Amino acid sequence: IIMLEIVSGTPIWVMVLLISATGYCLTFCFKKDVSIKLLLLIPLCFMIFSFVSLLQQGDILISSLTWLMGCVIGGTTATRIFASRPYSLGRKQGTITVPGTYSIIVIFLLYFPLRYYIGYQQATVSDHHLSGALIMLLAVSSGFVVGFFSLRAYIIYLRYKQLAIAN
Repeated sequence: IIMLEIVSGTPIWVMVLLISATGYCLTFCFKKDVSIKLLLLIPLCFMIFSFVSLLQQGDILISSLTWLMGCVIGGTTATRIFASRPYSLGRKQGTITVPGTYSIIVIFLLYFPLRYYIGYQQATVSDHHLSGALIMLLAVSSGFVVGFFSLRAYIIYLRYKQLAIAN
């Protein structure tokens, strides 16, 4: 009943964002050319969003350390998934062809509802402050996503540079 209550009050723009982002994430399940600029922009957006969210919560030291722990876990996960993958230069200048992976859609489909739930909890509490446990969950999940996408971008960018030099 609680989940039905949460979902029934969801604004239309959230559903549009969910559908659009899910469609975009699905494209990563297949081999595709990726722009290096866009590849580097995505982690930056997640990082800014993550910092803004955490700074609003208080407990900066503990949440920052938890966020860093999440970054390490996310980065380690990305390294294991992406470091040994075969890459090639894309058809257009400034692109690289990446093999398909389900990891992007899985992470998105776990992270988006979690962030929505945390946002819902914050919006429905009288003082709009999260509990300590939810702040830690926000910090570790945000850190994981930032670490994952940052290391993924770094690995693919390095591979792009190697391929461009070799070519």
